[in-house]
Amino acid sequence: MSSMKEQIAARRAAAKATTSASRTTAAQASANAAASRGYGQSAPSAPDTLEDRTAIGQIKRAAKSGKLDLSSLNLPRIPAETYTLLLGIPTKELSNPPDAEAAGPSGVQGMTATFSAQLALAEKAERDAVFNKAKKEEAWVEPEAELVQFSVEGNSVEVVEREIGAFGGLKSVNLSSNRISSLPDSFADLLRLTTLNLSHNALAAVPPAILLLPKLEVLDLSHNALLSLDLSSPLEPTDEGLSYGAGFLSTSFSRQTKASKVVWPMLRSLNLGHNRLSAEGLRGLRIPGGFKSLRLVNLESNALEGELDVEAAGLGREAMPGLTSLVLSGNGYLRAVKGELAEGCKVDKEGTGTFTGSRPAAPASSSADTSTTRDTPSGPAPDVPQPDLRLVYRTLPAATFDSLPLEVDLDLYLPPTPSSSGKGHPVVVWFHGGGLLQGNKENLPPHFRRLPQTPYDNGESVAVISPNYRLAPQVPIIDILSDVTALVTFIQTKLNERIAKAGKGEKRIDAERICLSGGSAGGYLAMIGGMEMPLGLSDEDVGGYRGEKGVKCVAPFYPITDLTDKFWATETNPVPWMDRSISQAEAKPHLDLRAPPICTAISGGPRSILYPYMLQHALFPSLLFMNQRSIGSGLDGFRPSPAALSMTTRLDLLAKGVSRRRGEKEILPIPVYFAYGGKDDKVQPMEKTVAALKEYKGQVTYEYRPEGDHQFDEDPRETCEAFRKWLGETLL
Repeated sequence: MSSMKEQIAARRAAAKATTSASRTTAAQASANAAASRGYGQSAPSAPDTLEDRTAIGQIKRAAKSGKLDLSSLNLPRIPAETYTLLLGIPTKELSNPPDAEAAGPSGVQGMTATFSAQLALAEKAERDAVFNKAKKEEAWVEPEAELVQFSVEGNSVEVVEREIGAFGGLKSVNLSSNRISSLPDSFADLLRLTTLNLSHNALAAVPPAILLLPKLEVLDLSHNALLSLDLSSPLEPTDEGLSYGAGFLSTSFSRQTKASKVVWPMLRSLNLGHNRLSAEGLRGLRIPGGFKSLRLVNLESNALEGELDVEAAGLGREAMPGLTSLVLSGNGYLRAVKGELAEGCKVDKEGTGTFTGSRPAAPASSSADTSTTRDTPSGPAPDVPQPDLRLVYRTLPAATFDSLPLEVDLDLYLPPTPSSSGKGHPVVVWFHGGGLLQGNKENLPPHFRRLPQTPYDNGESVAVISPNYRLAPQVPIIDILSDVTALVTFIQTKLNERIAKAGKGEKRIDAERICLSGGSAGGYLAMIGGMEMPLGLSDEDVGGYRGEKGVKCVAPFYPITDLTDKFWATETNPVPWMDRSISQAEAKPHLDLRAPPICTAISGGPRSILYPYMLQHALFPSLLFMNQRSIGSGLDGFRPSPAALSMTTRLDLLAKGVSRRRGEKEILPIPVYFAYGGKDDKVQPMEKTVAALKEYKGQVTYEYRPEGDHQFDEDPRETCEAFRKWLGETLL
């Protein structure tokens, strides 16, 4: 039996021998046939364009570019055309064909039969071409470019087919935000892979097929269901995979890889955040030889508690001599770290030590006035749900010649059943924090993720949206606020249509019941976006932004409220939770005002140093206004000021009352839920804000936690029952 290498070579030679005319005809027929089977609209006959976001259009483009982007297409599976058009495998011989009745052989024999069948098909195509009998649907056209990038992020994929291993040239794979619980053994054949994103899936264990990938440098396993790490049973690549991964002309790499069984020899970044890993669960990292190349390990928001022994957990100096950053933030029960880390390793402990003991006291009752309520978590962390849909709510044109259009997206968490009232579910929008400089929608606290799964006594539930938004300093503050406007408009006009198109039901959202919420900078966006300013105030009075119409209530958690507070003008070097100073060289790449805008920054990634760097040099809020242009023209033009865009100023204006313009409807004060902690040193003190809220004419409910730090609600065991009760009384 010939090897995979020989079969691929023979198949390519046969394809190249086919006449140009027959190849063009066959390619068009194959694409049309594929389009008729689903995955979006039929492929257009015109050349590929940027506007063609169907799966077939993207696959056709990938045949030329080597980059396949199937993200956010609401796909239930990886389209079969990925393998039929890019690999030339007949549909009936796929391991997971679209039609179950057409399922072909399984296992290695199935793959071998596939390539054998393709050899026969190529020979037949050549004979038919000579006699002008070519069948359009049978000829395969070799792609112009080898596939090197593949993304299926933000869909509903549950199974990754074994054919993925035949794409031996892949360097980057993004499978995030799906429902994947395992990977096929053939994944071990992707020997050129350098970047793998498996975040936001349903993995309960590290897939054995990824352990020996020799060139893997960046691995993201965050937001899964990992309780422990087992790296003891890695799967080796097949002989065919070794040949393909090394290239057809080299055998030394194959011999070297066969001889060694080193787990992740080139890995530099490992993200394990937002799982349920305990110190005991980390012991799987203790492997012979350790991880010599690792530079960043992210363990934020796991189940670490008490004292973490880094050497027992495989994180010590001997096991990881090159480690420069260890992220432990968000582990509220973690009190201390012992053992010797690599020299110069920086430890991020923000949000650790928030809670004491392993069995805290039961939560106290809530109050409509300033209180000392404390919804403390208890027992093991419950499951953390994943989003039901990822949707793009705004697309902006490319900002530079070599950049792409920017898709600003959101995660949607839906209740499992339709609303019993028939009006749709109310929706809570949670904006992430990060000083408007960093962060992403994946930082949604677990108690928000669980809201849709926990119905109220009347049977009603709440949907939750976690959006991305563009980040400063590349994007000025007014443009960031325009993302809030675009999001609210999307919810009010298009969201139900998009949900229905994704097959998730009709009228799932009641757009008249919107609550804006968020943490830190996200709390700022919630307040300024939800508390509309009257037309009696000039544009300059409100800084060029009036807020959104139709928001029913707001719920800021530990928010930024006063951009003029002396807290922001005071240099703090280093910030308490970093134990080091951020150098200008580290921050400089993220401060480039000519760089293309971004709307997401991975937690624990390079941009995570920007907020502490800003506090170090008292650069807030100047970073938000660096690219801000004047609004209006001539004598009416003005430049938005930090004071006008501060919530303390706006609350004072609302409290004083403003005469309405003729025909202007009265803006009624909306309810506010204001949560903050007594030990929070990450944002300005809250006394001035609380005083302004006391003069506000609307109902304000306070949740004050004397022992609470910033992000106190991000512990997986946190329930925030007082907030949930308020939400039910206000929205339902």
